[in-house]
Amino acid sequence: MAQTHPSTSQTMGVVLHLEGTPPAAGEFRSHITRHLDLEPRLTHYLHGPGLTARWQYDPAPDLHERVQERRIPTGDAHLHAALRDLMAQPLPDQGPRWDAWLLSGYAPDRYAICWRAHHSTQDGMGLISTLHTLFGGATPPAVRAVARPTPGAYLRTLRGTLSACAVNNVWNDPARPLDGTRAVNWAHLPTQRLRGPATQRGGDTNDAFLAVLSGALRTWSADHWPRGVGRRLPALTMVNLRRAEENQRPGNLITFAPVALPCDDPSADNRLGRVIEATRSTKDAARLGAMRSLMDLTPDRVFHRAATLLTTPDRAAITTSYVAIHRPLHYGRHPVTHVQPFNWLPRNQPASIVACSYNDTTSVCFVTDAALPGLHALAELFSDAAEELAPTRSGQPQPPTQPGGPEARRTPPAEVSEDTSAVVDFAFIKDLLVHHAALPAAPIAQDATRTQAGIDSMAVTALSMALEDQLGLVVTEEDLAQAPTVADMVDLVARRAAPQPG
Repeated sequence: MAQTHPSTSQTMGVVLHLEGTPPAAGEFRSHITRHLDLEPRLTHYLHGPGLTARWQYDPAPDLHERVQERRIPTGDAHLHAALRDLMAQPLPDQGPRWDAWLLSGYAPDRYAICWRAHHSTQDGMGLISTLHTLFGGATPPAVRAVARPTPGAYLRTLRGTLSACAVNNVWNDPARPLDGTRAVNWAHLPTQRLRGPATQRGGDTNDAFLAVLSGALRTWSADHWPRGVGRRLPALTMVNLRRAEENQRPGNLITFAPVALPCDDPSADNRLGRVIEATRSTKDAARLGAMRSLMDLTPDRVFHRAATLLTTPDRAAITTSYVAIHRPLHYGRHPVTHVQPFNWLPRNQPASIVACSYNDTTSVCFVTDAALPGLHALAELFSDAAEELAPTRSGQPQPPTQPGGPEARRTPPAEVSEDTSAVVDFAFIKDLLVHHAALPAAPIAQDATRTQAGIDSMAVTALSMALEDQLGLVVTEEDLAQAPTVADMVDLVARRAAPQPG
């Protein structure tokens, strides 16, 4: 799509909010130069027309063009305006398609790094890997445990793809045609307001994100879009299919999974339950294996045809993506206190919504088609719907809501901050091992050793990643491998999840 529709901006990225005195542009360029050999996404790009494009390698991209600084007048509103402007600016059109902007002046002892990249080179998990290379320590595993695909898994995957390509006629109102003009807004809320209700019901933060989005769209439809009233609204969720050895690989290793957002249900609790049930199959190891196999086997022209169908007005759907960064980021001694994502809007799509959880805050970027009445207010409606799902307790601190993002915190990011001990027990760990590590359930007993339970190194890695995804809990593969029995493993995770004194 990037090569066949070059006029459509596909700029994605993040804004890293940091504490401290901003570095000089030259110093920042030197920092990136030292990492060029470690991060192929900074030196590779697609070149050529349409489906004939091939990867090219540039070992020394022009960093004077790609790393720039901008002074911003005092105030977060000016920062917000600068971010909108950067989202609209084109990326470098020669060589690797990325750049970085140092933004300062809007507040004392604070600055931001706006990292922009073309979606043809980076997907969400690829972007996280780049951030860890440049601003973090060890890269978290990108592995997704997959089982040998069953005929049923292939059938469900194909059925899902066909259903996503079906005509839905939700957004093709002749009186209000989508024109591609973008409106961009953000919402910020404590991650635990999403994660808490979801994990209590066997879901994860992404499930709560989709349930809250359903509530926001329900309210918006009632006020502005009769076509959406009383019906489920079609959405596409992005599914990461990267393997562990593909952390550094440029390009997109994702697929889409359709989900019907339960905007027809008046109950926030029911919406969450319906989303958890709807997304369960996309977390199944055999289904992931089928998705990856089909992605590898599908000819480029067939995939392009499917993508073209999904960007026709009568088949349009909302696109969503959720990522989480659980391990602290920093530049030198300056901690990254907040990560604010942004995304692009595909052709003929009503909205593209991406959420990123980091340092106890989830930020959601809403890129909507400005032709749709009132949809620019979706960020506010999302915050209201989150309150409906998990009402704020009196006296509970909330993140500030200024346009540029939450106020920088004065402490470094903590690895674990929420109390998740209530859900960490043998049944919970066993469920993760079965559904995320693709292990058979029968051998997994509390007194079984890791060998008896079939927990190999791949299963340990998958468990570590699942704990990060579902609980925001960082327990390394090395730590999990030290537990001799399943019961010891459960005890280890429960102790790490328990609230820390003081």
